[in-house]
Amino acid sequence: MSEKQIVFDGQTFNWTNSNNITLKWSGLSKEAIIKNIDNVLSKAETKVAGDVYEAKVAKKIAELVENQADEITYFANTVENKNTQSQNGDIDCATKRYIIEAKSGLHNEKAFKGLKEQLEKYLPENSKSAKKFMNPLGKKVVVVYEDLGTFTLNHPILKELEEKGVIFIKGIDNLKKLY
Repeated sequence: MSEKQIVFDGQTFNWTNSNNITLKWSGLSKEAIIKNIDNVLSKAETKVAGDVYEAKVAKKIAELVENQADEITYFANTVENKNTQSQNGDIDCATKRYIIEAKSGLHNEKAFKGLKEQLEKYLPENSKSAKKFMNPLGKKVVVVYEDLGTFTLNHPILKELEEKGVIFIKGIDNLKKLY
């Protein structure tokens, strides 16, 4: 996987995965990303709780990368399958190093199975097998969560994801562990 395979036309990125699926996503400046984050946070009372949590995670990431050799590159970015004009997935937050999935609550089997299905698209080991693969630069995958309910990270699905390299972080304040 190489950055050379990604084409930027000034507004959108285009990349074709190994399953010959061409994906496109918007390319925003760091300033535009921060503005979008602040916009969600300023209208928090009218937004879905999950969207607000994503914005809080992204805001913390933007603060943490400020003095690091990293920068925020995406927030709430939809990735479209150009072949079918349908949504391939979305990226809650990303930096040059990480794809970050924000989950305010992961507290049942259905949520764990959905998370696993979603993360399969990001895991570098799936670059050839996952039809919807969308991590061309092989970034590390991080899940930030607030609540596992009565479950622990020893749950078989979460354990499997962890063994595949997914980094689990409980709580926004613990994101500092990435840096």
